[in-house]
Amino acid sequence: MDTSTVGTIFDAGAQEFAAWSQRLWDPIGSATVAESAPAPGEQILDACCGAGASALPAARAVQPRGSVVGVDLSSALVAQGRQRAQRAGVANLRFVVDDVCTWPEAGRYDLVQVVHGVAFFDDMDAGTTALIRAARPGGRLAVTVWADGALQEFLTVFSAAIAAETGQPPEPPGYTQARERIADAQRLRSWLERLGLVDVRVRRHDHTLPLDPDAAWEFVLGNAARGMLTGLDDAAQERVRAHLGTLMRERGVNQLNAAFHIAVGRVPAEATAQPT
Repeated sequence: MDTSTVGTIFDAGAQEFAAWSQRLWDPIGSATVAESAPAPGEQILDACCGAGASALPAARAVQPRGSVVGVDLSSALVAQGRQRAQRAGVANLRFVVDDVCTWPEAGRYDLVQVVHGVAFFDDMDAGTTALIRAARPGGRLAVTVWADGALQEFLTVFSAAIAAETGQPPEPPGYTQARERIADAQRLRSWLERLGLVDVRVRRHDHTLPLDPDAAWEFVLGNAARGMLTGLDDAAQERVRAHLGTLMRERGVNQLNAAFHIAVGRVPAEATAQPT
């Protein structure tokens, strides 16, 4: 999935994304900020910020002199973030529509954090290295990713529902490289160490949500899984929706495993990270 496609998919699913914020994205964002521990006065880059699930609590934590810039490819989610910040009275948070992998402000930030974003980088190593370079020497990078097994049962059923329509189960966008390379805590830690971080620590957070067919379809439409429906017209998508509900009932899929890992590492004070 290229960067322009990511933005388009999340723009299309912004309404459904917002419907899941309180249940899923906001708790994950808050947990990330609890682990990354921004301090008053710090400057923070929130990469792939979405609607501000981690940017908003980070901005509150660094008040009054600190600030946060949130960067995302989806103009619709960025608009949501701006509205949320305004309603909450958070004035030290700026949202920008841009590709964070080419963000020009290197070596500036005390903390760079990215929640469920690195899996969608065209080159996960190069994209994450760009985030490390955005941090100052001695600064921190926090990376949140799905844990091993997360979403797997549901995505298997969803892929089967699509295959019932098309004859071919699609691969979830960004899922393969993340599952194979960084879903395991030790591999996540080792990967960040290879990219140049030190003192890397990883903590698993378990998060399970009830799931019925209607909520499942809303979840699909509000995240990158929506891209698996590309090329299907409205009638075909409705048939997939019906297949999905049938398979969920037949297989007893009534929960969403949304476990995630949060890794926090430090950029060496003597040098910035180099790509591997």
